[in-house]
Amino acid sequence: MHTFARLIRRYVLAAISILLFLVVLFITSLFWFGYHAGFDWQSHMAYGTGEIADAMIQKNNSLQLDDVHTPEQWMEGYSWAMVLDDSGRIIWQYQLPEHLNHSYTTREVAGFSRWYLDGYPVFCHAKSYGLCVIALPPNSIWRYSVSCSLSLMTAVLHGMFPAVLTIVFAILFCCLLFSWQGARSLQNIERGLDTLSEGEPVSLPVSGFTSDLAKKLNQTSAQLQKRNEIISRRDTARTNWIAGVSHDIRTPLSLILGWAEQLEHDTALSAKTQQKAQRIRIQSEKIRSLIEDLNLTSKLQYGAQPLRCHSVILGPFLRRIVAEFYDSPLANGCTMDLQQAKDTENCSLCIDSALMTRAIENLFNNSIRHNAAPVHVTVQTQRSHGIVQIIITDTGTGYPPAVLHALVHGEGENTPHILGLHIVEQIMEAHGGEVRFTQNVPNGAKTILTLPLT
Repeated sequence: MHTFARLIRRYVLAAISILLFLVVLFITSLFWFGYHAGFDWQSHMAYGTGEIADAMIQKNNSLQLDDVHTPEQWMEGYSWAMVLDDSGRIIWQYQLPEHLNHSYTTREVAGFSRWYLDGYPVFCHAKSYGLCVIALPPNSIWRYSVSCSLSLMTAVLHGMFPAVLTIVFAILFCCLLFSWQGARSLQNIERGLDTLSEGEPVSLPVSGFTSDLAKKLNQTSAQLQKRNEIISRRDTARTNWIAGVSHDIRTPLSLILGWAEQLEHDTALSAKTQQKAQRIRIQSEKIRSLIEDLNLTSKLQYGAQPLRCHSVILGPFLRRIVAEFYDSPLANGCTMDLQQAKDTENCSLCIDSALMTRAIENLFNNSIRHNAAPVHVTVQTQRSHGIVQIIITDTGTGYPPAVLHALVHGEGENTPHILGLHIVEQIMEAHGGEVRFTQNVPNGAKTILTLPLT
């Protein structure tokens, strides 16, 4: 069983693939966010602050925006703008709030040049004409500068890639470690399932993440062992009961048969009394046959009947069975016909000849006992693809629908009505063959015995 091994491999590969995908996705998203974050706030402005600062020109001893666009077009999306000279005086402004319209000291310029001026995010550009200050609406963007020593930043940049690799390998190691531990637990479960499938008791250690599953397997194994023990005791009791009853009945039944046969041939008795004795003998023989069938089917069911197989040539074997049965008193009122194909005459079969004879005779008896005389029984043989078939048909009324249903669907086994036919099924199964019961056309019963050739 390699199901759990495949499951673990797929789990490990899937975990590694997902991890690598997440790492690549994180790094890609980080770069994408960093790239676009610097331009997202400018997407609402017609022109960038650098373009506006470059568009300032001196004309008629004053500053003004390039007349390619109107000031409103240049400043679309911005709140205000101003230009300071070297002394901090305002030499140009656009919509500058009144409270901001004054000169600025060096300290004030140093304060707002980095981040904000009175809550307005501002961008400063030092040009030849002065310091150009452009403001955005309050709360429109977030601005903050981070200072760091060059040596620390250099160390971070140089150590970032090894650190990322270390983290990735650490995560992979944890995944492999946990997967290995999980695989060991699942291998124990796999061995337990294999043992359970072979009918052996299972006792798995209840630990790890498969503890619940191991506990369930242990409980299932205990229940199956208990149930198998109950079934074994029941089957043993049944077999012993059948054997004991058969042994106890055998002696009185032999006496009844002997006395009935003596009375049947006693000329001092009347013909009517002799006929009654004959019926007693016939019914007693049926009882003896039924007891033998019960013993045989019980042995075959539990493998207590050893097969004494040897090589048998099909042609002479079938001729002997048909001839002996036809000469027996059981065949009174019936005719028999044996039709063997030429390619089956010398077929070699490895069978228990006694059991196979019993199976065929059971079919003959079934045709004669359950049909009014005269009955014609035909035995045919045919061969194909490494098998040989023995086909037995009669001209009777055929199998009753209930009996045929029980035979085909395996219901009602060991009932007296089909016990002999059930023995045929068991004998064929013991030989690695099969039997099929059906109706003959136009009338009668038909049974097909299939056996493998040697």
